[in-house]
Amino acid sequence: MKDFLFCFRFLLGLSWRSSRRRLVLGGLLLLLGYLASPLVSVELRLIIDALVADRHSSAIGWCLAGAATLMAELMLGHFAHLFYFELGEQHEEMLGRRLLRTINESRGLAQCEDPAFADDVDLARQDLVKMRGTVESVLQLACLVVQTLVTASILVSVDAWLLLLPPVALVPVLLGRRGEEILDRARGRVSAAQRSVRHLRDIASSPDTQKEIRLSDSHEYLIGLTGDLERDIDRVLGEAERKQALLRALGLGVFAAAYAASIVFAFHQAHGAASIGATVMVITLATQVSRQMASGFDLLSAAGAAALWLRRLTSLRERAGLTADAAPGMEPPAAITAGIALDQVSFTYPGAAAPALRSVSLHLPAGKSVALVGGNGAGKSTLIKLLNGLYEPTSGRVLIDGSDLAGIGADGWRSRVAALFQDFARLHFSLQDSVGVGQVSDVGSADAVRRAITRARAEPLLERLDDGLSTVLGNGYDDGVDLSGGQWQNVGLARTMMRDRPLLLCLDEPGHALDALAEQWMCETYERTAGEIAAAVGGVTIFVTHRLSTVQLADLIVVLDGGAVVETGSHRELMERAGHYAELYDLQSHAYTS
Repeated sequence: MKDFLFCFRFLLGLSWRSSRRRLVLGGLLLLLGYLASPLVSVELRLIIDALVADRHSSAIGWCLAGAATLMAELMLGHFAHLFYFELGEQHEEMLGRRLLRTINESRGLAQCEDPAFADDVDLARQDLVKMRGTVESVLQLACLVVQTLVTASILVSVDAWLLLLPPVALVPVLLGRRGEEILDRARGRVSAAQRSVRHLRDIASSPDTQKEIRLSDSHEYLIGLTGDLERDIDRVLGEAERKQALLRALGLGVFAAAYAASIVFAFHQAHGAASIGATVMVITLATQVSRQMASGFDLLSAAGAAALWLRRLTSLRERAGLTADAAPGMEPPAAITAGIALDQVSFTYPGAAAPALRSVSLHLPAGKSVALVGGNGAGKSTLIKLLNGLYEPTSGRVLIDGSDLAGIGADGWRSRVAALFQDFARLHFSLQDSVGVGQVSDVGSADAVRRAITRARAEPLLERLDDGLSTVLGNGYDDGVDLSGGQWQNVGLARTMMRDRPLLLCLDEPGHALDALAEQWMCETYERTAGEIAAAVGGVTIFVTHRLSTVQLADLIVVLDGGAVVETGSHRELMERAGHYAELYDLQSHAYTS
């Protein structure tokens, strides 16, 4: 009942905000339709008693009234459904947007990499479509409670013992709820396996992976892995479904026994003081109670499942830090005057045994370009994500002109940074939209998109596309144009360049998919852009690369190893120091010249 009340209050508030007219009119029609059922039983009693007493005109009148009540029972529910179908569609859209905001508007990415969070998100996605009919189910259950109370009042007017029938009918409802909880826990246990199955299916059917699968002849292996996971899922869910079915059968068996007893009681009463009409009414109402409880079981199960979904969404929002009373934070500075600093910053990924960054203290001066250097796993990408506010440090502080980044509003800081990550998004939109979403306020501006493409030196790509900015990118659509890795990277860089005055610009391995000439162009673009934002807002630009031949253009080189900063300085200073950087540089130089 607690879950039902929670679900009822939540959905009632949501419906009230969505469309008060649909909620009120639909609820009124639904309630009148539900009250018609017990009224038909009373009218049936009056018809039979009138016929037994030879009051034929009265019997005809009650027959007409009964016919009208039956028509109302059949039609009112249909018209109410029309109102709630539209409300349900609005709810699905609103809750879907709320789920997406929960995933995307959190302060950092740490919770998105938490397996438990990912499992709950996966379950929420699966059940979202079921929410469309939930508002009608919840209101039907509320009307059913009123209907049951009316039915009980009529039964007690015949004999007080008949009042025991509705409470006994609660037994299957309670046992059914228990079965629903068992099944939901089982679904939680197999959520990770279900995500793995979908991932394996995507791998086995995606055009991007077909080349390797064909050459390695690994399709049977992938199919086998999928089959093993599916059998485990079926075993866990099958056991839970059997327990649920057993509990439901037990509850319905208890009510069936009580229903049979009520029929025997009604026939016994027919030989006593009760009229024939009253006896028929009791049998009819007992049948209605049976239907009411069976419907109540299904509706309460639906309300319980909806309550679990809503609680899961609420829990996700709390874990993501999206509470209603969360402080908005201060605005970022209009320009950087001193620089960005890391003060004893450490960070450990959820579930990781060792930290990715260890006590990093670093000053990045305003208006300077910085190159991050180090081997795989050195912590370069993690550092970039911390500076962009995508993670919060496990310990330590990130300071923007001396102000703690944790105190700056997440949305405000993100609006003043721009980044191209190594695993950038390949958006299968038009070129206009795929680039324009880098600055959503200008996504519809062809001039702004063309300026970004020019800054990224991606004009050759634009010239090759027959439909220009209207060209759909990617092979996900029939009219889409697929691009090479380097061309996709040009699109990603242009998207990054939509923000022309960022306080922080980060390019994470921007040349890894480019040929030598294109990489040189990329370096020149970076150097020019760094100068522009330094002059405009004192912005800091950061360049992450494994190719040390490109880092000499940076004002400051930061060398990371094992999650710690081991060296800082210019190229000349670090070479003279003959330390870790000089060793890496010499190794690469010999590799390219040998």
